[in-house]
Amino acid sequence: NNWGSGVFANQKARAKTVAASVEREVHEHVLEPIAHGLEGMFFGAAEEDGEEEKVDYDDDDDDVDDDTDETVAADANADVKYREENEKAEMHDEDENQEADRYEVATMEKNAQIEREVRQEDTARKASNMPKAFAIHQGNAKCANAPKEMLPKFTKQSGLRKKESKVLPAKAGYVGVSRIDGATKGTVRVRTENGPRTKMIESSANPTVKNKDEEALITCLEDLSKCQLDSENDSIRKAAWKLGGTMDAKLGKSLAGIERKKTCAIIGNGGALMAKEYGQYIDKHDFVVRINVLDNNNAKFNASLGQKATHRVLSYKMSKDVCCLQPASKHPPDNDELIYLAWFPAMRKQLISRLAKRQKRKVIEMHDAHLKSIIHSFKKMREELVRLGFGPFEDWEYMTSGMHAVLTFARSCETVDVYGFTTDSGGKEPYWFTGRKVAPRSGRTQHAWDHERMILRLLAASGIVNVCT
Repeated sequence: NNWGSGVFANQKARAKTVAASVEREVHEHVLEPIAHGLEGMFFGAAEEDGEEEKVDYDDDDDDVDDDTDETVAADANADVKYREENEKAEMHDEDENQEADRYEVATMEKNAQIEREVRQEDTARKASNMPKAFAIHQGNAKCANAPKEMLPKFTKQSGLRKKESKVLPAKAGYVGVSRIDGATKGTVRVRTENGPRTKMIESSANPTVKNKDEEALITCLEDLSKCQLDSENDSIRKAAWKLGGTMDAKLGKSLAGIERKKTCAIIGNGGALMAKEYGQYIDKHDFVVRINVLDNNNAKFNASLGQKATHRVLSYKMSKDVCCLQPASKHPPDNDELIYLAWFPAMRKQLISRLAKRQKRKVIEMHDAHLKSIIHSFKKMREELVRLGFGPFEDWEYMTSGMHAVLTFARSCETVDVYGFTTDSGGKEPYWFTGRKVAPRSGRTQHAWDHERMILRLLAASGIVNVCT
């Protein structure tokens, strides 16, 4: 019995060992290969000299760990390579951008240098041509050879050099105006000639006078009788020519459509026209340019204003009246050859088209490029006058139609004679030759009369215009 019990115990123990071995073999060679995607199975147990064959259970786990390590290392290497290539690309782009910036700066500097050289050449050319232009101007008849008693007697004008400062408020550079069909049709937003501006101070409190010639020019501008306008001594004229904007007023590009003529009369609407009978001298000019339309067919003004008219420069209000708002019979053309000029920017193309169609006359547009040029000249002359101690002046939005006419025809006419402008005045004349004593509201809010008066005095001192009333 004892022997049988021992045998049974040994068999039971061996069975447990075999079962454990089978379980281990199934786990190792069936379940794990399936989990790891391996093919084939291996199952068996061998005994040799009473010992089981030993199996290394950890080999496959080591292979998987090796594969994982290799994958992680490959990913890390790829990431490093990507970053390196990306950094190289960024450095390349930055180099290209810097090169482009250097090229752009160099191009801008080159263009600026070219512009400076062109301006210098242009200034030198104009400085060379101004004496020639003045000699031609001086050789033509002044004020149509009117006798001395018909010419103005200039006197010293007080209060021109205020030597003070004035605050000019910020400007948007745009105004609203009624449409060409009238205010009931709405308004349009239109740019001003003065343009947008931040708040600024215009000061003549500390004049900067460069030399004795400029000192003599100041005396001349205060009293035109001191200018020696007909003298061969041209030191005052040369000082005036050197001021910014002055030579451009004479030698800038002329407006297309205006022929070059020897003598041109620009007729303002000032009350001084009624002081004498200027009409016969006005009508002797090749061109007679009139401003707007004020009783142009009234015979009672013929002796003082003359009858000839080759051009009329129209303001926006007058353009609307002539083209669209008033009956055509109210403002008939002076003659069959009359040419209109329109400068105001609001609805200018439509206005010109309707004006030409209604009046059956040629209409010349003062286009943007021309306006930009004469406005630049106008502004530069103001700056120079303030530097010399004149002003500060009234603020402005637009030049008057009269100033548009002067600065336009000065470039096309050898000699320009101005009549009916408030240039040298005792202030006793009515505002208009019609008897009106004050300027219309638009004239009081849009124009700088004191500024324009000084521009005309400067143009006279330069020998660009003759003041005939």
